[in-house]
Amino acid sequence: MEMYKYGVMIYSSLLNPEAIILQAFPQAEGWPFPFYYGSCGRVIVEEYAGKTLSHYEDSSWEQRIDISYQLLLIAQTLTENASNFSLYMTDVTMDNFAVRSDGTVLLIDVESIVIVDRLANKEGQNTKIHHSKGEFCKDCLNFSFEDLCGSYQSDHNYYAICKGLLVPGSYFSSKGFLHSIPENINIQTKLSYLVQECASPSETNNRFKVLPKLLQVMKSLL
Repeated sequence: MEMYKYGVMIYSSLLNPEAIILQAFPQAEGWPFPFYYGSCGRVIVEEYAGKTLSHYEDSSWEQRIDISYQLLLIAQTLTENASNFSLYMTDVTMDNFAVRSDGTVLLIDVESIVIVDRLANKEGQNTKIHHSKGEFCKDCLNFSFEDLCGSYQSDHNYYAICKGLLVPGSYFSSKGFLHSIPENINIQTKLSYLVQECASPSETNNRFKVLPKLLQVMKSLL
């Protein structure tokens, strides 16, 4: 029986790992995923989390900066959490995030997540920090399994959210989800500069330095 259960788990993880991920990293423990009710065969039953980001692309500035702030918090939670794992998002389209009726943002498609055991890397004396450069193509979100899994930590999630969704000309939002920043706010906080540095850092900067400043500015505006 144990071998059968093990076989089912392996088969499920190869076919669609979403059910396993939702159970291993449950919403009840603070992970930004939908509540998992159960599964039967290939069918997974989970919470309806609300409308996707596509419905909010032209919403008010106040609502969009709140959503953008939560997106970056999700990226931070998945990257720098207190567990021994980093979870890297490899599919961050506008339709893979949803906004609950109470305004909470959740990642609703978790089948394309890459899970890295930071403890194993650390015990193996691997303290490499990976910085995503998007060098494989100019107009798509790209990543390398070798880079993500072979590093103690990567800034991939910050790259995915900032370059994939927030900045003008992003991969999945032509005008950028955080578009039309009020001029007075931009002058005061340099918000557009910080978002751009998160998307494509200058030579003297990196996303791990930029993100705390960006989150601080966004929080002050909420």
